[in-house]
Amino acid sequence: MLVDEILRGTNSDDKSHGSEEFIRKIISFNCLTLFATHDLSLSVMEEQFPGVIENYCFESTIVNDELSFDYKLRPGVAKNKNASFLMKKMDII
Repeated sequence: MLVDEILRGTNSDDKSHGSEEFIRKIISFNCLTLFATHDLSLSVMEEQFPGVIENYCFESTIVNDELSFDYKLRPGVAKNKNASFLMKKMDII
């Protein structure tokens, strides 16, 4: 199953809660699932379900004031803040 950014358009707290409950339900089906999200609060579920949930990310790099991706899947949670970088570059913040 592939789930991409579930519950867009709702408040952050409700989205996190609903997403976490949905993930818990998916685990009960014992199926391979890729769950794409920008909700960092869900990453702690890896600690709650070791060997069942694993975090992976695509990391961005900023070099010479340019944002780029190598599209290599890496273990863990992305660390770079590319949205803030892009907003600064557009003079929004």
